Amino acid sequence: MKKYLNPVFFFMCCSMFLQAQVNVLNADQPSEIGVLSDEQKLELSEKKYLQYPYLDDKDIMWSKVVYEEIDLSEKFNHPLFFPKDGLYTNERKSLWRTISNAILSGKVDKIYNDANPNFTELFDKETYLKRLENRDGPEVVPLKSMDITSYKIKGIWYVDKRIGEMRYRLLGIMPRGKDMNNLANDEPVDLFWLWYKDLRPILHAQLVFDDRNNASRVTFDQLLTSRRFTARIYALDNVFNDRPVDQYVDDPFMQLIESERLKNVIRDFEQDLWSN
Repeated sequence: MKKYLNPVFFFMCCSMFLQAQVNVLNADQPSEIGVLSDEQKLELSEKKYLQYPYLDDKDIMWSKVVYEEIDLSEKFNHPLFFPKDGLYTNERKSLWRTISNAILSGKVDKIYNDANPNFTELFDKETYLKRLENRDGPEVVPLKSMDITSYKIKGIWYVDKRIGEMRYRLLGIMPRGKDMNNLANDEPVDLFWLWYKDLRPILHAQLVFDDRNNASRVTFDQLLTSRRFTARIYALDNVFNDRPVDQYVDDPFMQLIESERLKNVIRDFEQDLWSN
């Protein structure tokens, strides 16, 4: 029996192909490639920005604050790491380039102490600029995307009893990378915490480059809030001042085992919630 291609599916495929690179088929000059149309600008503007709904504390049945680390060397996390800096000015940017440009341009000006995950202590401008670039030599050496090894994130898993569902809310993000105050040090260091809501408008306006499918129109905000990454839990909120796993487990392999155990604490609660 002959099989016919669904016209709706065909139309969707064609539409996705035409968006493979912004405006590439409509450009009269190479300089017009990557220039967004008014409709595309509206789609990526704050008017299309998905706001978090208001949630009353009494509607939170259960919650757990979780600290995780996104390792950029893992293949699944490469969309956050690549592309490299320099080749494209606007269309293709890594997560770090998007964040650093926002800080240097002044769009994000609240930079929090890396040792304070509760966002109560701000860095002064001179301090955080020293973590973005080295000015000791004859030339300014910026911290590049390739110098970032991972991101630490702070989020909260909670059960909304109104809808009977467990959800996740990202609260903060901290890049880890090269120590610009000591270029001879090869060990990555924590740079600074950023309140995620301050970053959302910037990340919402920047599309993620997907080398498997150029038609993918996902923003960094959508990628992070929907947890399209793999991460390792390194701490949960606890009575020991939220101490991380490496403070009570020395062996690296056993730290991974402990991370899986902490993950199961959250997973098991959700399963037990509906099995009783």
